[in-house]
Amino acid sequence: MEQRTEEAAKPQRVVQAPPGLSRGAPVPWWVKLGVKLGLAAVGVHGQRARSLGIARPSYAAADPAKLLEAPRAWLEHAEALTGRRPRTMLEIGPGGMVVRAPILAALGPQRIWFADPTDSAPVSPAPYLAAAALARSRGLAPPDLADCRDRGAVLARCGAALVIGGPAALAVIPDGSVDLVVSEAVLEHVRREDLAPLLLQLRRVTAPGGIGLHAIDFQDHLGGGLQHLRFSDSFWASPLVGRAGVYVNRLGLSAMVGRFRRAGFGVTVTEAVMWPRRPAGPARPHPDAMRPAADDLVARAAIEVRPD
Repeated sequence: MEQRTEEAAKPQRVVQAPPGLSRGAPVPWWVKLGVKLGLAAVGVHGQRARSLGIARPSYAAADPAKLLEAPRAWLEHAEALTGRRPRTMLEIGPGGMVVRAPILAALGPQRIWFADPTDSAPVSPAPYLAAAALARSRGLAPPDLADCRDRGAVLARCGAALVIGGPAALAVIPDGSVDLVVSEAVLEHVRREDLAPLLLQLRRVTAPGGIGLHAIDFQDHLGGGLQHLRFSDSFWASPLVGRAGVYVNRLGLSAMVGRFRRAGFGVTVTEAVMWPRRPAGPARPHPDAMRPAADDLVARAAIEVRPD
């Protein structure tokens, strides 16, 4: 089984990681960690941190490439792989990008689910109206949102629903009802104990002949290296690290592929962004964070999964 997982984790395409990938602000990783932990300890985290201009996403939420081009690429890729346009889709961990709902509706899916452990999507209709205007400017026909006064009305008009909670919250989605499941740099943030239940739910809701497209970022979120491998589970999985927004589950590519396989998916690693040599991090990882040496060279990967 382990050998089969290693074979399945071999990427079809390898891209060399560019210098400075995900390095972020030019300060030492331990300074970033200390500041984030300190802020989390005094209650400045999550929505409060974002409202103060801290913990902003690394992309502009109004960027047409994120709003329109990314979902267009998902749907076209899925159609090329399955031979039909997805009629239903589920995005895991969209955060504020729930604003894409009118664009997704304009691109074809008739039923859309967004699933997130916490609600960080805008509640005002304004950004959804702006997304619809962007769609119209690109020749698409989004739903008419002119009379929508709140997010609930917008999502209903788009045939969309926002599901908040852990893996069990996905129980509201019917079995075999989702043609396309997507995630962008989300699965690495799912706590280890929640990942297996989440993947089982994704297997349950994926339609026969459906597809999952997942982009996973395996780096630490402190400076684009492996500094997260130096800590024990008792510290790294603590609530404080979670509130600080730096937690990732530290699973490498082979382990992630193995988790999908055990949940009942066939897996293809379509692309891996790889470092030519092991990046900055501990010379010897903490025993709780040990993994195959080959996994430490994978910065990011894109995988396709299908129900077995």
